[in-house]
Amino acid sequence: MTKKERILNTLEGRPADRPPVCFWRHFGNLEPAETVKAHLSYFHDSGIDLLKMMCDEFFVYPMDVNATPEEILRMKPLGSASHYVRGQAERASQINEALHGEAFTLYNAFSPYATLKHTLGDEKSMALIREHEEAALHLLNIICADTCEIVKAVLTESGTMGMMLPLQGAEHGRFSDEDYARLIAPTERAVVECAQKYSDKNLLHMCGWDGIPDHLERWEGYQTRMINWDVDVEGLSLADGRKRFGDRVLLGGFNNRPGTLLTSGSKADIQAFTRKLLWSVGRERLIIGADCSIPKDIDLARIHWVIEALEA
Repeated sequence: MTKKERILNTLEGRPADRPPVCFWRHFGNLEPAETVKAHLSYFHDSGIDLLKMMCDEFFVYPMDVNATPEEILRMKPLGSASHYVRGQAERASQINEALHGEAFTLYNAFSPYATLKHTLGDEKSMALIREHEEAALHLLNIICADTCEIVKAVLTESGTMGMMLPLQGAEHGRFSDEDYARLIAPTERAVVECAQKYSDKNLLHMCGWDGIPDHLERWEGYQTRMINWDVDVEGLSLADGRKRFGDRVLLGGFNNRPGTLLTSGSKADIQAFTRKLLWSVGRERLIIGADCSIPKDIDLARIHWVIEALEA
């Protein structure tokens, strides 16, 4: 069975020879050719079945980070012809073409709030939202419009099969339910719905980036085929997630952080944990992976140990 067949069978609920594996990582702000090369090397050297493309050079929205609220209110979306949109569609196309159709690929599209935070920083983005709500909402809508253009271009032009949709900002203590529903949810929902319009093979990543548990109930209603969350931060095992999220394909199981089992454990312990995951969750509708991005310097032999345990 090919890697792509393994993924497609798992997504469609058909038998696969083993559960697929997807661990993703950042590659840094690289030149286009180096970005493509890094993705190919990682896919082939790690042995993973699903490649989540990570083009870090586009994580920050191209704007003047020192713009005043008045200047933000005069901003307009960059549009479908901008480098911010075209560059990402082209990068996804280049990676897919270099893979010659061998891989099932997802492309990353952060929620507008997450992009705002990456662009201005956590403190500055929260200050904008709290002190200049009209400007903040205008900027979130602008980012949302361009993100939807990216999603459309990537899914219709590049050969990418789905989107990875990371959501942030729902951790306890950041926004009340009312403020989240009013300020953050509308634009993140729009991006998810845009992705669902062009593909039924998207991955919802409920990110535990800050180590604080999230209000998962704010996100779980977004109906993507695959779903991933921080098992360790949320205290929600894959087995419990199976009960909570129904027949969706679950992705995860391993803690991604340095010093934990995947990065520091023995081969025997990693493989025993992999087998325990299968025993507790079952082999169907399951992709083995991690809570979030794994360290750049991880020994890829560790991923092969996971795959060997699944093949045994």
